[in-house]
Amino acid sequence: CLSARDLARYGLLFARKGEGIDGRRVGDAAFIEQTRYNPGLPMPKPRDWMRYSRQMTTDGTWLGHGGYAGQYMLANPDTGIVVVYFGVLENTGDPDPDPNFQGPLVKMMAKLAAEV
Repeated sequence: CLSARDLARYGLLFARKGEGIDGRRVGDAAFIEQTRYNPGLPMPKPRDWMRYSRQMTTDGTWLGHGGYAGQYMLANPDTGIVVVYFGVLENTGDPDPDPNFQGPLVKMMAKLAAEV
């Protein structure tokens, strides 16, 4: 089973721009930067301030990725901070069960990840 700690460790690969343990390169820093600075399409309202690009969400600063029914990882490469939410939402069969929940959650996570 994936734990919140595991998800945070995964997020560190994005926060550290692809650098793994002992400085080993395990991700592509250029891919991470291109995802941040050339974001794709905006999410539907009320989260139209978030953009969807390459299986990630971003506002141009942080990178985020959500799991099914309530998990979310947000990594800020500028600060090196990762914040995760590991909860459970009711399975309604809707691929986006509560957009009014995710928006404020991600804004709070982004604020925490921006602090040094």
